[in-house]
Amino acid sequence: MFKKYKIKSIYIVLAVLILAVIFTAGIAAFADNTEESHSNVKIPEENPDAKDLFTDKAYPEYAKGYSVEYHNTYKVVTIKDPWDRTAKDLKYILVQKGEEIPQGYDNYKVVSIPVESVITLSTTQLPHIKELGEISSIKGHNGINLIFDEDFQKRFQNGSLAEIGSGALSMESQLKIEQMIELEPEIVFCSASNTDEYDNRGKLEEAGLRPAIVSDWMENTPLGRAEWIKFFAYFYNKEETANEVFEIIKNNYTHISNITRDISDKPTVFAGIDYQGTWYAPGGESYVAKLFRDAGGDYIITKGPETGSISLDFESIYEKAYDADFWLNTGSGNSIEDILAMDSRYSKFKALKSGNVYNYNARVNDFGGNDYWQSAILNPDVILADLVEILHPGLLDRHNLYYYKNLADNNSGGFK
Repeated sequence: MFKKYKIKSIYIVLAVLILAVIFTAGIAAFADNTEESHSNVKIPEENPDAKDLFTDKAYPEYAKGYSVEYHNTYKVVTIKDPWDRTAKDLKYILVQKGEEIPQGYDNYKVVSIPVESVITLSTTQLPHIKELGEISSIKGHNGINLIFDEDFQKRFQNGSLAEIGSGALSMESQLKIEQMIELEPEIVFCSASNTDEYDNRGKLEEAGLRPAIVSDWMENTPLGRAEWIKFFAYFYNKEETANEVFEIIKNNYTHISNITRDISDKPTVFAGIDYQGTWYAPGGESYVAKLFRDAGGDYIITKGPETGSISLDFESIYEKAYDADFWLNTGSGNSIEDILAMDSRYSKFKALKSGNVYNYNARVNDFGGNDYWQSAILNPDVILADLVEILHPGLLDRHNLYYYKNLADNNSGGFK
């Protein structure tokens, strides 16, 4: 089922060899950093004599958050309403190094490609760049200890990767702006947020840095989020690799979901946990809720239209979930005893009494860096296999839980 791991290794080796050929001298440049409506921009005509430099193209099939237009010497990449609150799109012109910046895009952000030096602010951005074989391009990252992957830890230890922040996502006050400037990144990949206090784009632009917004978290399907590997590929000219990797993910995910499609006996599922009086649960149309449904579960918390998390109170949750079969994604706690230490009311849930409490913390380093928030972003097929194994044990052939674990297994006794 997971032949992609072997194939991915081949891609990485090939990518490293290709780097020496592809990368030529050039410095990324932004023509303008202003943000405004581009509806009146007149798109220049193509030069009929220009050679198509991008013979490998990658169009989103599931992802809704971005689009791409290919021209002979440049690409137009649009990020659609990345903050989910301004209804404004961001547009980037990615121009092949050595080629002229096309006329007619005066207010667009211009980047020379392929990029060779970048900074990442979230672990969720790392698996895409790694699969493209471009981890050597990452010169700085926000919160090294939170990276689960040992390859990145080794790069930090040998001085190839700098820590430019404490790890708190998008908190500009905790980023080492001067150090970021010294690294001279061509692009800073940062996460879009629908909360003003977590939006650091303006601060980065004031410092002369060039943020590229990643809003994959707004996708409402697991495959849509994984398909953001194509977005990263546009900056590296690695569309062929992105297409190959995503095709394997898609085929695996589709194969597994087809197995559970006709199951009639679907166990009931709820998710999330209370934090300071508020229960955060996946929305009814979120990619997490879709994972539950594709795994053959009946997600009972909400069937509303929300694509992100929703906030509820304990009483609302208890009314719907007290008799549910499984409790998933508890966020923190390494055992049922840990969960009960947070709030004794959790003991009322049938799922806890029966030991059916599972969390995505099977792969966590000593500092709390969780691989679920790194490699799992690009492995929704493996997450789905885990969930099928939890909800329908034995249905898949020889699958052992990878990202998930049963919290009852870490208990001192009494629950399972």
